[in-house]
Amino acid sequence: MRPALRSCLAVVVMGSSLFGVSIRSAGADPTPGFLETWSSTTMDWGGGSSVTNPGTGGVGGFGDGFLLVATPTVGNLGTRSIGGPYPGNWMTAGITYVRFALLDVGSDEPLEIHFSIGYGTNLWQSTAGFSPPGNGWGEFSIDLIAANFTQIIGTGTFEDALQTVDRIHFRHDLPPFAQAPDLIQGDFGLDHLFLGNEMTPALSMTWGRIKSLYQ
Repeated sequence: MRPALRSCLAVVVMGSSLFGVSIRSAGADPTPGFLETWSSTTMDWGGGSSVTNPGTGGVGGFGDGFLLVATPTVGNLGTRSIGGPYPGNWMTAGITYVRFALLDVGSDEPLEIHFSIGYGTNLWQSTAGFSPPGNGWGEFSIDLIAANFTQIIGTGTFEDALQTVDRIHFRHDLPPFAQAPDLIQGDFGLDHLFLGNEMTPALSMTWGRIKSLYQ
């Protein structure tokens, strides 16, 4: 049985189309409405895990890529970006939430994926853990408020972290949270990473369209 989310954050199984978005352009500042789709490459994402792009099977279905994060043996399962459109002052930019899609690739695994944000000496991880579904992409969302995060590196404030972002990170971890995560052998897919606020709503697809992606 897959572990339940430890949060009341909304979760919708989907194959999502997002409304009013801008696609990645290298070197851009954090911008509400930005959407990362990984259509064909891994862009500047990396980390200790294996990070690849299968080139198909993403939220858009056949021919749409996604970020595949895997550990072939027991280890740290995660990926991070320290470049592209993410570094900068997220508070000034007006980014108030992050939405993303996850998939449990391959065999069913007890994954608990967390989103982290900040800089090298002040990093905060979402307290809620997200359980990727294995039968289709799941959409998850988290509001960027201190109550939703736990500090895992440093002593600065959450507001300081949002004002000086130099990285964002997705990883498997279990409580209690610390700098070093729990180890696991597994893999997950990441797609449609969206930076939003109340002026950049996301438009979910109809259930009929969602089902058609996986027939």
